[in-house]
Amino acid sequence: MAIVSAFATARYSGVPGEIVELALGKVRESIGGAVTSSLISRFIRKAVRTGVWSKLPTTSRALLLASRCLRIVKSRVLSDILAGIMVEIELSTLRGRAIYYGVLVALRQGLKEALGDFKRLITLGIGYLNLPSMWRVLG
Repeated sequence: MAIVSAFATARYSGVPGEIVELALGKVRESIGGAVTSSLISRFIRKAVRTGVWSKLPTTSRALLLASRCLRIVKSRVLSDILAGIMVEIELSTLRGRAIYYGVLVALRQGLKEALGDFKRLITLGIGYLNLPSMWRVLG
């Protein structure tokens, strides 16, 4: 749900699709490498804590609960699906939105070297999110 709203706000503000894909890729990169049971449990707790759990589709919730029993997810397809669900959960937190908007702001200002540094992206994103809504350019 959050990914759909991120695409919609970016589309209305005139941000090209490949930049949105890059921003979502950075959020996915911030999640971590291998999908393990501890990572899945951590994201289930995060979803419940932030209130996203009830907004997730029932299939996503069932998939997270069922795959929590696995030690490590070896299937590339399943790990991509689980990573997509985790990106939705991460975009509901301040850190995820800060990374997303940090990438958009960095590319808009021409700061390509900031794309490799998550601390810099979070700083740019939080600075953008703290602006009043009428001064926001990206949505």
